[in-house]
Amino acid sequence: MSTARAEELQGESSAPQDAAVYEAPAVLRLLWADPQYMPEHLALWSLKRFGPRASSAVEKLRVSHPGADVTELEAAVIEHQTRISMTEGAFVGGPFIVLLPVAFCAALLAQAQMALELAALAGYAPDDEMRAADLLVIQGAYASTAEASGALARLTRDPKSREGKRLPRGTRISMVKRMAYMLGVLGSSSEEKPSRLRSALQMVSVGAVFLVGLVLPLVWVPYMALAFRKSGLRMGAQASAFYAERRSEEAGVTVRNVPTARIAMSAGLTRMTLLIAVPVFVAVIALLTGADIGSGKWVSAGIFLIVVSGLVTLAWFGYRRWRRRGLRPPKPVTA
Repeated sequence: MSTARAEELQGESSAPQDAAVYEAPAVLRLLWADPQYMPEHLALWSLKRFGPRASSAVEKLRVSHPGADVTELEAAVIEHQTRISMTEGAFVGGPFIVLLPVAFCAALLAQAQMALELAALAGYAPDDEMRAADLLVIQGAYASTAEASGALARLTRDPKSREGKRLPRGTRISMVKRMAYMLGVLGSSSEEKPSRLRSALQMVSVGAVFLVGLVLPLVWVPYMALAFRKSGLRMGAQASAFYAERRSEEAGVTVRNVPTARIAMSAGLTRMTLLIAVPVFVAVIALLTGADIGSGKWVSAGIFLIVVSGLVTLAWFGYRRWRRRGLRPPKPVTA
């Protein structure tokens, strides 16, 4: 499929469905109240919120492009939701490091939305209760739909019923780490258990990015975007293969190849490089010109670096928030 064709289809793919990002803070509050069952709550919430929308989004895509085959439509869905998780969910770092769980939640919601739309393309009802179990299997939380269905049946739907019960220490931190594994930030949850050396190198790498990100917040953006891109494409491939295999068993249809989606990274990386270069450039100029605010040349340059980096991060965050509000669909007027 050509790049132009993919972009055309992607533009038609559920433009108002970008609500996964808007809903992330509310969903995170639900997960924070019951962190031990994070995947189950995400699956049930996504089914309730995105399931009914998936059918209309896929139908609109099919009507608008009658000549596109299923593989092209699947690639458009995967590209669209992966791009959302990359561009909207990857903004963390520096003073906004507290937004890390929100970013993870937004990316996971976009991936869940993707899986439901792929289910609709494969001929399944995206609002059927079974889709929640399917999602847990595709994410790797459970080995089979039977196990996933059992876990969902045992789940207390209202986490407020657990109020008054103290959670074990570190439960919420473990939830955030599990999100990171599901998104490939700390490795892939679908991979075999890595060696101790590999695990140590991964932790050192993430720790280095974290420490540098406290000074230069925007270094997190390309790192997270790359991780979310890889995770989104992997999730799309797993969901497509999952539903293709199930359909072949039921109807005898030959399993199709996994759709190929191309997500451009050059523009995003160039933009992030420029944003990171601004505070570094200001700090170097301050150092070369001998600017001193009373703490010495080097300390002053460091202060300029941190302050300008924080201002650039704040400006970028404000721009993304302003743009997001402009794209948000208007609320219906009640009579």
